[in-house]
Amino acid sequence: MGIQGAVWGVAEGHSGRPSDAVVSLMAEAARLADQLGTEAAAVVLGDCDDELVRALGSQGAARIFVASAGGAPLHDTDTCVAVLTDLVRRHEPSVVLCGTTALARDLAPRVAARLGTGLASDCTGLNVGPDGLLRMSRAAYGGRASCTVVCPEARPQMATLGPRPSTAGRSAAGRQPQVIRVEAPCSAVAPGITVQGLIQGDARTMDLAEADVVVAGGRGVGSREGFELLVELASLLGGTVAASRVAVDAGWVPHHRQVGQSGRTVAPSLYVACGISGASHHTVGMRDAKTIVAINTDRTAPIFDLADLAIVGDVHEVLPPVVTRLRKVREQAPSSGEAALDAFARL
Repeated sequence: MGIQGAVWGVAEGHSGRPSDAVVSLMAEAARLADQLGTEAAAVVLGDCDDELVRALGSQGAARIFVASAGGAPLHDTDTCVAVLTDLVRRHEPSVVLCGTTALARDLAPRVAARLGTGLASDCTGLNVGPDGLLRMSRAAYGGRASCTVVCPEARPQMATLGPRPSTAGRSAAGRQPQVIRVEAPCSAVAPGITVQGLIQGDARTMDLAEADVVVAGGRGVGSREGFELLVELASLLGGTVAASRVAVDAGWVPHHRQVGQSGRTVAPSLYVACGISGASHHTVGMRDAKTIVAINTDRTAPIFDLADLAIVGDVHEVLPPVVTRLRKVREQAPSSGEAALDAFARL
């Protein structure tokens, strides 16, 4: 069962439809597996229904390891660490990829330490070199430089990777992956810790990597109070708020909401850039968004080169009518992204 040298993507199970972050991580694992001439597999920590199995299979997963404890999905990190460490030791994959969610940020370094291997965190790109080693690109020195990390001896090669652009189904879409149930040993569960349940968080404060819609603000928003308009827009769209480095440095938004080379990398269905000029250290973190709407008073702003819809104007004049229209069409809108584009188009 399993194949040595495979590429694994660690997926977190969610109720409802598979998240874009999980699907894109699996697609990246399959891409690297193709380059290495091996197979791709997924490890699901959490709920795993037929829809998630189909989604992972459509992106190239030949096998799916579904971990549980006493038949219940895994939710606490200590058990996930023990299970993933044991799976890696038994099946010896060459590469293990994790996302950049709260669980993955806790899980990945602890698993790497137990396995005696390295970890490149918050990677912006992965590729296989001519020597067969994984080239892991990431920011360094607070975003002032970038570097390429290799792990020539220890295995597996491990990396955490932000969401990538949405991809179409692979040619393997019709193939049913092999589902392998894995039971966590009782000794793996940390004593004294009991998960009573999971509560869905407020969309406005959700992890940036999981958001389907991101409304980001920069210098042009003007103040902490100015971001309240962005929060309202994000709430109407079922998305969350982010910021450029300028806004974070000014103290308007906390650092964990920063997008860019020294912040987070996102690839949502819709990215609304409000008062952001589009410097390269910001766009590297959002250029893979499916649809980009940019609002700026400077018609020569670099952000317009990336935008699918460019609006020259002041954020505080452009957004209020958009918010007003979204309030009216929210219930009957087919999707948040379509509703937003319709509202902007009617300005």
